[in-house]
Amino acid sequence: MRSLLAELRALARTRVARALLWMLLPGVGAGCGDLLEVDTPSRIPAEELENPANAALLVNSAVADFECAFGAYVVIGGLIGEELVDATQTADRYPYDSRNITPADRRYSVFGCVELGVYTPLSTARASADNVLASLEGWTDQQVPNRTALIATAATHAGYSLTLMGEGFCSAALSRFRPDGGIDYGPEIARAEVFTQAVERFTRALAAAQAAGDAAMLNTALVGRARAYLNLGRYAEARTDAARVPAGFVRNVTASAASSRRQNRVWAQNNPTAFLTSVGEPYRALNDPRVVVTDGRRTSVTGVPFWVQGKYAAASTPMPLATAEEARLIVAEAEARSGSLPAALAILNAFRTAGGQPAFNGTTQAEVLAEVLDQRRRELFLESHHLGDMIRFSVALRPAAGATFHGGGRYGSSTCMPLPNVEKLNNPNVPD
Repeated sequence: MRSLLAELRALARTRVARALLWMLLPGVGAGCGDLLEVDTPSRIPAEELENPANAALLVNSAVADFECAFGAYVVIGGLIGEELVDATQTADRYPYDSRNITPADRRYSVFGCVELGVYTPLSTARASADNVLASLEGWTDQQVPNRTALIATAATHAGYSLTLMGEGFCSAALSRFRPDGGIDYGPEIARAEVFTQAVERFTRALAAAQAAGDAAMLNTALVGRARAYLNLGRYAEARTDAARVPAGFVRNVTASAASSRRQNRVWAQNNPTAFLTSVGEPYRALNDPRVVVTDGRRTSVTGVPFWVQGKYAAASTPMPLATAEEARLIVAEAEARSGSLPAALAILNAFRTAGGQPAFNGTTQAEVLAEVLDQRRRELFLESHHLGDMIRFSVALRPAAGATFHGGGRYGSSTCMPLPNVEKLNNPNVPD
């Protein structure tokens, strides 16, 4: 049986080959996109692609892998958390929403990002970024124009892939490609080690972005590293990074209506004409301009009321990856956790004003941290954060474990996704 990493490498090569086809065949237009989306084995030898002349193409391919994986993760995190509710009759989607994912479930482990798989898409994104990062660091500036900026981009996207894996999974196994084409299989590691590796990638990205004068990637990596530090409980370091991000900064994950792989995944699952998910009950009556929702005035056959999110209005609407607002909320949390409650409150009340809420005057650390969580769920609605926040803050589950699930059975209590059997069966360093 082929290893998961070998499958991912073949998949990554296929996407590079697809990108080359688009470059070589500019006359291929709309209507042929679905044909090029089919993942068939590439016949282009890897050595012809993985060379300095294709460096920019390889980085763009890794970014594309991440962007599709990110969209799927936002939806999946929303379903496992409380931002979204599944409204389909597709039983193999239910483990997300019912919090009953098992290592044997196939959708989360082996399906692609369009079909709401998450383990293989994120693993592909991380492996693609790490692979091209290693190549770039072995090539020279003479071989690759803008090499340092490309290093910053590859390292940043590797860091974000790892951060999402750390937030969404109970553990991970990170393997790597060797220069000779072989595979070094990684052992199963805990979430803290995944975040530590994310910090390492972001640190490499920051050095490269600084050297290249790439302010946008520098700020993206700063937010990313602050997020990873936050997950590690290294609050002072998180604050230091987040405080460097300038007001107004936004880094988006791009989207397009040109193909299903490029669509905004939240919109594809929830828009006025697509009733695959509904907005979760805790978000339906916030009366907050940052959480725009509309009552669709119909109900699914499984009894789910249809509420439409208004954050992403079209298939081509970009999705925020890193923002100055996230950075300010990281600073607020770090201040609260260090006992600097007035500093945290000043930031939080600015967010409350933006949300049309009155001033908040919490007097205890617990009250201020609860407000941090609430402002994060509002400001960062459907941006990939709330599932990780639920785990980090030990949020009470809604509906509670044991409650009746609308698709049949009962809600479980699992919020992180387990390492899937596909990894355990194929990786000799992970016991099954």
